[in-house]
Amino acid sequence: MKGISPAGILISLSAAVGVVMTGLGIIWPLVPVYAVHLGAGGLQVGIIIASFNLARTLFNPLAGRLSDRWGRKPFIAAGLLLYALVSVLYVMANRVEALMLVRFLHGFTSVLVGPVAMALAADIAPPHRLGRYMGTLNMAVMLGLGVGPMLGGIIRDFFGMAAAFYAMGGLALLTFAGVAAFLPGSDRSATSVSPKPPATFKNLLSHRVFQGIFLLRFFVAAGQGSVYTFLPLLALGLKLTSTQVGIILGVNIFLIALLQRVCGDLADRINPVHMIIGGTLISGLAVIGMPFVDGFNPVLLLNILMGIGNGITMPAGFVITGQLGKELGMGSVMGVTDAGWSLGMIASPILSGIIMDTLGLGSIFLTGGILIIAGTGIIALFLKGYRTKSPA
Repeated sequence: MKGISPAGILISLSAAVGVVMTGLGIIWPLVPVYAVHLGAGGLQVGIIIASFNLARTLFNPLAGRLSDRWGRKPFIAAGLLLYALVSVLYVMANRVEALMLVRFLHGFTSVLVGPVAMALAADIAPPHRLGRYMGTLNMAVMLGLGVGPMLGGIIRDFFGMAAAFYAMGGLALLTFAGVAAFLPGSDRSATSVSPKPPATFKNLLSHRVFQGIFLLRFFVAAGQGSVYTFLPLLALGLKLTSTQVGIILGVNIFLIALLQRVCGDLADRINPVHMIIGGTLISGLAVIGMPFVDGFNPVLLLNILMGIGNGITMPAGFVITGQLGKELGMGSVMGVTDAGWSLGMIASPILSGIIMDTLGLGSIFLTGGILIIAGTGIIALFLKGYRTKSPA
């Protein structure tokens, strides 16, 4: 395995992560509906979604830091096995409280896969190819999440809710077999580009550019969470089918995926801060418009715009994150910034659930879009003056 080139590792890693993200995407738009069927109200739906991200917030920094020391593969493999277990627990959950617990466990398993895989991709990226490598892996992630909701809607409509959860577990087991066979082991020299120990959490959190990226992940997640969590419920009011909801979310994510590699290349050549500002503004405006439209086509159009905005923003943010990781410890940086995303996903569903119960469903999307746009201005201040570093 030591003879595998960085490009070969990237291909293997992208294939594995893409498959498991398809499984995650299958159940993604179904969980809020499943929760309502179990008797959950708006606030409880928010707490159920937030449970996933609470676990990510708590365990992401630790998993990233430990993977800096012990290597990436053991964490990825363990996470995939736990995904399969979680799929069975979803089906067994017959109360709202049980579903909250399952979502918390699911969040823990996810920190062992996604952020650690991103750290590995950044580790092996050649100079001046960081954006391409990060964009390629994130393209696989987003393609999986884009295909997943479409499959999930079809599976639920034709085979029932339980079949969707089992499909997630089956794909996780398939991915585990691929990782065990094709991903190189945890040779420390092959998975770290710097002999320096990772920075302390205190040093990370006091770094101005790191603060900007952390806030970027937080504000974008807080705004997007309003769409990703409550769009299925908005669609129910518009009398859209589960398959149509899957198509809407799938197109949103599929566009993000298509833009990852090309925008990653662009972020390697220009200042990624400009891409972050432009992309987040497009996304915020699209979210604000969602409660003012009616029918499948207008909702789809706004999700296309949201997908374009996020597709521009994500690879630019990952380029800056990867540059920081080479200086401060890749797993630590990836883990803590991903915790920022998770914090946003905690705040968003809980706040959105309260807004839904008091002001109505449409106000959720107005709040989410405003969060994204307001966050753009704050992020621009922290990233002011940033320039991509030239490789040594």
